[in-house]
Amino acid sequence: MDVVRCSSSLLQRLSIDDLPRLSIDDLPDCLLIEILTQLPLKSIFQCKCVSRRWCSLISAPSFAYIVHRLRSSSILQRPSTLLISNYIDGVRKVLMTSEEPEFRSLASLINQYYVNNRSVSLDIVHASCHDLLLCTQKKLKMFSAVVCDVEYYVLNPITRQSITLPPLRRPSNAKIGFIFRCYHDQQQFSYRVMCIPKFEYESSEFKVDIFSSDTGKWSESVVSCPPGFHFSGYAHSYAGVPYQGLLFWWSLDGHLVGFDPYTSKCCRVIYKPEGLAPNRRIQRLGVCNGALRICQLAGPPYADDELLVWELKDHDTECKWSLEHKVYFNQMGAENPWLTDYLKHISIESVLGYHPYDRDVVYLIRATMVVSLNLRRKTVEMVCDIQRPSPFYKASNVFDFVLPCWPTPIPSSPLKE
Repeated sequence: MDVVRCSSSLLQRLSIDDLPRLSIDDLPDCLLIEILTQLPLKSIFQCKCVSRRWCSLISAPSFAYIVHRLRSSSILQRPSTLLISNYIDGVRKVLMTSEEPEFRSLASLINQYYVNNRSVSLDIVHASCHDLLLCTQKKLKMFSAVVCDVEYYVLNPITRQSITLPPLRRPSNAKIGFIFRCYHDQQQFSYRVMCIPKFEYESSEFKVDIFSSDTGKWSESVVSCPPGFHFSGYAHSYAGVPYQGLLFWWSLDGHLVGFDPYTSKCCRVIYKPEGLAPNRRIQRLGVCNGALRICQLAGPPYADDELLVWELKDHDTECKWSLEHKVYFNQMGAENPWLTDYLKHISIESVLGYHPYDRDVVYLIRATMVVSLNLRRKTVEMVCDIQRPSPFYKASNVFDFVLPCWPTPIPSSPLKE
């Protein structure tokens, strides 16, 4: 093989005009896509403003598929946060437990909406699924103390994309479930919003309103449920938890019931675990690392409170609860001795949520502090201070948010004929 060497004197004699003039726009699409997919998520979306060509390449479903394929191996390391809707000095604000720039931007966006819309409902964010939020835009008209017209919208705070749903007249205390599905290699999407009225009696069926992104309309359905089913009043304040295509709530007796908003049916009943105290409420229903979890506080409301966490071992041939953690709070320690001593003298307000991927970590609130507990290491870390006491005893104003490999697009509703 011949080796060709250029002397420095020859290179010096060559002027820049002798070299071909190339720009990044001269690159073929395949090479430009290869470059763009290596950028951070925020930078990719900023690049959409460079030119129509770049915007078209980045907006194509195939681009999202490539990003998913390249970054799916790091899914367990995706940044996550708790979104906490708090009420401070007469103003509703959103707090984040993460310092990621995207999450700070998210908080800023929602807080600005609160400032611009002082008359909106206090609970603007109602549910989350993946990186999407279901929010209340405004109350259009109050018909009575218990019935009102409400406008919901689905928001992706990363892309600022939002879709407003048609107004729905519903009971003011009705609760919401929100679920999103993707098909065909992340290139087709649909979502459902399920509105369930609160009822104070046992029932084997009840009416629900379901919005379909496929039709762009609300429809009323009758949902069947197990005999004697009764929503727990505490559980009814929570949004439904998406798990394996269903929306789950827990009933007054502690059993879990899953509804399929795509078929308007009760598709699954999961009986409560052995050891669940009948005189204690379930603290939190959620998903961690793809598995359904519930937890319960036991013991008197002081330093030796006990936390029990169950995980559903859900296999094709067997489904059972496993007690994953059982810890006493007086056994927990922090690197800061002051924090250790402080937490021992402050009762627990509520369990706020589970880490989406770390099976050993849960989040609690004690007084004004949001703390993370590593239940295996028995350590406590302060996450943030909410500054003022807030009604977190239900923790229904806390939502999970995970930064995705690629933002979830919101499908547009069909055009009206």
